[in-house]
Order: sequence, then C-alpha cells, then structure tokens
Amino acid sequence: MEISEIKSNIISMAEGVYEILVLVQKGFMEHKGEFLTEAIQKEHKLNDNEKGLTKSILELSKRSKDIKALIALEQMVETLERMGDEATNLIERIEIKIAEHLLFSEEGVVQFNGTYDTMKMSVETMIEALKKPSPALRAKVIDNGFKVKSLVERYREEHAERLVKGLCTPMGANMYFDMLDFTGNLARHASNIVKLT
Repeated sequence: MEISEIKSNIISMAEGVYEILVLVQKGFMEHKGEFLTEAIQKEHKLNDNEKGLTKSILELSKRSKDIKALIALEQMVETLERMGDEATNLIERIEIKIAEHLLFSEEGVVQFNGTYDTMKMSVETMIEALKKPSPALRAKVIDNGFKVKSLVERYREEHAERLVKGLCTPMGANMYFDMLDFTGNLARHASNIVKLT
C-alpha cells in the first residue's frame, strides 16, 4: 500500500466515523437500540481498519524516505480510532438511558443536540480538509472546535443549575455531563486531525 492509498483509506475511515455519529444521534432522539447496534458494528469495522492501516504504514516506513508524512498519517489513523471510542462511550450512555427510561428535559435535549450538531460540523469539515487540505478548512475546524468547547462548558453549568433546583435526577445529570464531554472530545479530535494535514 502506497501513501496515496493510505490517504484514501483514512478518508474512508473519517466518513465511517461520520456515519457512526449520525446513527448515534438517531438512537438518542428516537430511543431505538437498532441504530446504536448498527453504529457499534460500524465502530468494529473502524477498529479493523485502524489495525490494517497501522500495519500498512509500518511496512511502508521500512522502504519510504517520507517518514514525517507517515508519522502524521499514523497519528490520523489513531485519532480516528479514538473518535470511534468516544462514539462507543456515547452509545453505552444512551443504551443505559433507554434501559433505565431516563429522560432529559426539553431544554437539555435541545442543548445537547445543538452541541452535537456543531461537533458534526467539525467532523464534516475535517473530511473536506482530508480530501483537499487548505489553511481555510483547517482554521474552520479548529474555530468550530472552540465553539463546541464553549457550548459544553456553558451547558454543563446550566445543567448543574437544573440539578440543584431538582429539575433532574443525579443519574440523569451525570449521563448528560458525560455525553456533553464525549461530544466535546470528538470535536477536539477532529481539530487534532486537521492540524496534521
């Protein structure tokens, strides 16, 4: 496998991450486990891709002079695999939420979806930047990542106030905090990937 093929496979991995994120959000909104099951299956494929690409990069490094580029590609592969892990963390929380019949307030749902949609914009733009690297796209992903971070911090604070007022249960609040944090991590990983382009 040559560098061009590795780059093509990395783009496919990134698109796979986005497909997982869409399924996770459907599972969250519709309280349906089948979307989450499909997302987990795709995440397993992502892990397989990571192993295969890592092996290919290591093999290529033995006969390539472009070690710096290969290191960057390996870091992208590892980060995409971590994004799959963050999605799995979200899936696990949503599965518990469904099993325990935990409900978020309407405001909480709107805030989470707003944060999640903003994070998905980071991932979409990251995919564009992988296809056609440019300083403008890189900056867009990084700026959007800071926006997600700001939303996570703001909504954590507002949700803590709802918890103090007794408007949600401690278990529901912890679930919400975790889901916001995993969403923030996904945006941060997208920013880290474009920094390597």
